[in-house]
Amino acid sequence: MPTLTSRTKSWRKSALPADGFWYRDNGFHRIIGIDPGLSATGFGIIERNSVLDFGVIRTNREATTGERLVYLARELEKVLKKYSPDFGAVETLFFNGGGARSVILSAQSRGALLLTLAKRNIPVIELTPATIKLAITGSGRASKTQLNYMVRKVLKINSNIPEHAADALAVAYCLRNRLKM
Repeated sequence: MPTLTSRTKSWRKSALPADGFWYRDNGFHRIIGIDPGLSATGFGIIERNSVLDFGVIRTNREATTGERLVYLARELEKVLKKYSPDFGAVETLFFNGGGARSVILSAQSRGALLLTLAKRNIPVIELTPATIKLAITGSGRASKTQLNYMVRKVLKINSNIPEHAADALAVAYCLRNRLKM
């Protein structure tokens, strides 16, 4: 299963394989955006200009790492089964300091989520936090508060959005804009 990673601001539609399996240009796409994390994983589903669903999958801190990874995969599978997205967009990991343990745990949760998407043959595009912030706010260094505000404005959501769900919706929105190119 191909996985594309965005490392810069420049990205072209031609970077997506044009075969019928991987890139289905039917005029609209259902996209799941994922903000990965072991304790809390945000997800957001968008189609055209509509938000279909968003939420946060939280794991039990008392459970073992393996149990938490299985729980994340099962819960994501339920969302995938319900909405059948055409594409998955996953935020890449970014750590400013912190310990090796937290990096490893986050990477493990990301792996479980990517595996779940791959099992359903959902093409995955990975986007950096700076790329996502730039697409939503116009600045790659925007704060979480600024990002959350702009997600609500751009996607016309009147209620509060949990931080991880807002990040996931931003990831999906960023990919949606790239697919429209």
